[in-house]
Amino acid sequence: MRGRTVPTAVAAALAVGLAALTGCSSDGPGGSGGGHPAALLALPADLDAEAVAGGKQPAFEPGEVHLAVGRTLGMDVRVAPLPHGWRLVDGGDTALLRRDADSKQSTCAPNTAGCGHTVRQSWTATAAGSTTLTWRYVDFATCTEPQNPASCRTLASKEVRVTVG
Repeated sequence: MRGRTVPTAVAAALAVGLAALTGCSSDGPGGSGGGHPAALLALPADLDAEAVAGGKQPAFEPGEVHLAVGRTLGMDVRVAPLPHGWRLVDGGDTALLRRDADSKQSTCAPNTAGCGHTVRQSWTATAAGSTTLTWRYVDFATCTEPQNPASCRTLASKEVRVTVG
Protein backbone atom coordinates (compact mmCIF):
# COMPACT_ATOMS: atom_id res chain seq x y z
CA MET A 1 0.00 0.00 0.00
CA ARG A 2 2.79 2.42 0.86
CA GLY A 3 4.31 1.98 -2.63
CA ARG A 4 1.14 3.42 -4.13
CA THR A 5 0.75 6.24 -1.61
CA VAL A 6 4.21 7.84 -2.04
CA PRO A 7 4.09 8.13 -5.88
CA THR A 8 0.53 9.46 -5.64
CA ALA A 9 1.59 12.06 -3.07
CA VAL A 10 4.58 13.06 -5.19
CA ALA A 11 2.42 13.33 -8.30
CA ALA A 12 -0.14 15.45 -6.44
CA ALA A 13 2.55 17.74 -5.03
CA LEU A 14 4.11 18.08 -8.48
CA ALA A 15 0.77 18.95 -10.05
CA VAL A 16 0.16 21.67 -7.47
CA GLY A 17 3.73 23.01 -7.78
CA LEU A 18 3.66 23.07 -11.57
CA ALA A 19 0.23 24.68 -11.65
CA ALA A 20 1.52 27.44 -9.40
CA LEU A 21 4.53 27.98 -11.68
CA THR A 22 2.78 28.14 -15.05
CA GLY A 23 2.03 31.84 -14.79
CA CYS A 24 0.49 34.60 -12.80
CA SER A 25 -0.76 38.05 -13.60
CA SER A 26 -0.58 41.31 -11.71
CA ASP A 27 -4.14 42.19 -12.71
CA GLY A 28 -5.57 40.69 -9.52
CA PRO A 29 -5.33 41.98 -5.96
CA GLY A 30 -2.00 42.35 -4.24
CA GLY A 31 1.14 44.22 -5.04
CA SER A 32 3.98 46.01 -3.45
CA GLY A 33 4.42 47.18 0.11
CA GLY A 34 3.96 44.91 3.18
CA GLY A 35 0.93 43.10 1.66
CA HIS A 36 0.70 40.10 -0.60
CA PRO A 37 2.71 40.02 -3.83
CA ALA A 38 0.86 40.52 -7.11
CA ALA A 39 2.36 37.21 -8.26
CA LEU A 40 3.21 34.47 -5.77
CA LEU A 41 4.93 31.24 -6.83
CA ALA A 42 6.54 28.31 -5.01
CA LEU A 43 9.42 26.15 -6.13
CA PRO A 44 8.60 22.45 -6.53
CA ALA A 45 8.94 20.29 -3.42
CA ASP A 46 12.27 18.66 -2.60
CA LEU A 47 10.87 15.18 -3.41
CA ASP A 48 9.76 16.42 -6.84
CA ALA A 49 13.19 17.92 -7.57
CA GLU A 50 14.87 14.68 -6.49
CA ALA A 51 12.55 12.73 -8.81
CA VAL A 52 13.61 15.01 -11.69
CA ALA A 53 17.28 14.53 -10.74
CA GLY A 54 16.81 10.76 -10.69
CA GLY A 55 15.18 10.74 -14.12
CA LYS A 56 11.84 9.60 -12.67
CA GLN A 57 9.91 12.57 -14.08
CA PRO A 58 10.45 15.24 -16.73
CA ALA A 59 12.33 18.47 -16.01
CA PHE A 60 10.38 21.44 -14.70
CA GLU A 61 8.85 23.58 -17.42
CA PRO A 62 9.79 27.28 -17.42
CA GLY A 63 7.23 29.57 -15.79
CA GLU A 64 6.04 32.97 -16.88
CA VAL A 65 4.89 35.98 -14.88
CA HIS A 66 3.54 39.35 -16.06
CA LEU A 67 3.84 42.34 -13.72
CA ALA A 68 3.02 46.02 -13.91
CA VAL A 69 5.74 48.46 -12.84
CA GLY A 70 5.62 48.83 -9.04
CA ARG A 71 4.10 45.37 -8.47
CA THR A 72 5.83 42.56 -6.59
CA LEU A 73 6.74 38.95 -7.37
CA GLY A 74 7.24 36.51 -4.49
CA MET A 75 8.83 33.06 -4.72
CA ASP A 76 8.43 30.73 -1.74
CA VAL A 77 11.50 28.54 -1.24
CA ARG A 78 11.67 25.68 1.27
CA VAL A 79 14.90 25.71 3.27
CA ALA A 80 15.80 22.54 5.18
CA PRO A 81 18.97 20.97 6.57
CA LEU A 82 19.26 18.53 3.67
CA PRO A 83 22.17 17.57 1.42
CA HIS A 84 20.21 19.11 -1.49
CA GLY A 85 18.26 22.34 -1.88
CA TRP A 86 17.07 25.20 -4.09
CA ARG A 87 19.38 28.18 -4.63
CA LEU A 88 18.85 31.29 -6.73
CA VAL A 89 21.64 31.42 -9.32
CA ASP A 90 20.40 34.25 -11.56
CA GLY A 91 18.40 37.12 -10.07
CA GLY A 92 17.53 38.63 -13.44
CA ASP A 93 18.12 42.12 -14.80
CA THR A 94 18.46 44.57 -11.90
CA ALA A 95 17.36 47.41 -14.18
CA LEU A 96 13.90 45.74 -14.36
CA LEU A 97 13.56 44.00 -10.99
CA ARG A 98 14.71 45.24 -7.58
CA ARG A 99 15.47 42.40 -5.15
CA ASP A 100 13.67 43.02 -1.88
CA ALA A 101 14.50 41.54 1.51
CA ASP A 102 13.71 37.86 2.07
CA SER A 103 11.08 37.08 4.70
CA LYS A 104 10.45 33.91 6.71
CA GLN A 105 6.97 32.54 6.02
CA SER A 106 7.12 29.57 8.38
CA THR A 107 9.36 28.49 11.21
CA CYS A 108 10.17 25.38 13.19
CA ALA A 109 9.72 24.79 16.89
CA PRO A 110 13.02 25.23 18.78
CA ASN A 111 15.32 22.18 18.74
CA THR A 112 13.30 20.35 16.08
CA ALA A 113 15.69 18.00 14.28
CA GLY A 114 15.56 18.12 10.48
CA CYS A 115 12.86 20.77 10.37
CA GLY A 116 12.83 23.25 7.51
CA HIS A 117 11.09 26.53 6.93
CA THR A 118 9.83 28.59 4.00
CA VAL A 119 11.51 31.80 2.89
CA ARG A 120 9.82 34.22 0.50
CA GLN A 121 12.21 35.81 -1.98
CA SER A 122 10.71 39.01 -3.43
CA TRP A 123 11.29 41.37 -6.34
CA THR A 124 9.59 44.65 -7.26
CA ALA A 125 9.19 45.57 -10.93
CA THR A 126 10.92 48.89 -11.60
CA ALA A 127 10.92 49.24 -15.42
CA ALA A 128 9.35 47.68 -18.52
CA GLY A 129 11.09 44.74 -20.19
CA SER A 130 11.72 41.01 -19.78
CA THR A 131 14.19 39.02 -17.71
CA THR A 132 14.61 35.51 -16.34
CA LEU A 133 15.08 34.31 -12.76
CA THR A 134 16.81 30.93 -12.37
CA TRP A 135 16.96 28.55 -9.43
CA ARG A 136 18.94 25.32 -9.25
CA TYR A 137 18.32 22.35 -7.02
CA VAL A 138 21.91 21.55 -6.05
CA ASP A 139 23.92 18.87 -4.25
CA PHE A 140 25.69 20.78 -1.45
CA ALA A 141 28.28 18.01 -0.99
CA THR A 142 29.70 18.81 -4.46
CA CYS A 143 30.13 22.59 -4.00
CA THR A 144 33.67 23.77 -4.63
CA GLU A 145 32.78 27.21 -3.23
CA PRO A 146 30.20 26.92 -0.38
CA GLN A 147 28.73 30.41 -0.91
CA ASN A 148 28.47 29.97 -4.69
CA PRO A 149 25.59 27.69 -5.81
CA ALA A 150 26.94 27.77 -9.37
CA SER A 151 29.93 25.73 -8.08
CA CYS A 152 27.64 22.85 -7.03
CA ARG A 153 26.34 19.95 -9.11
CA THR A 154 22.89 20.84 -10.45
CA LEU A 155 20.22 18.17 -9.94
CA ALA A 156 17.27 20.15 -11.37
CA SER A 157 16.51 23.73 -12.34
CA LYS A 158 13.56 26.08 -12.60
CA GLU A 159 13.36 29.25 -14.68
CA VAL A 160 10.71 31.95 -14.47
CA ARG A 161 10.46 34.54 -17.25
CA VAL A 162 9.27 37.88 -15.88
CA THR A 163 7.74 40.43 -18.23
CA VAL A 164 7.19 43.92 -16.85
CA GLY A 165 4.98 46.38 -18.63
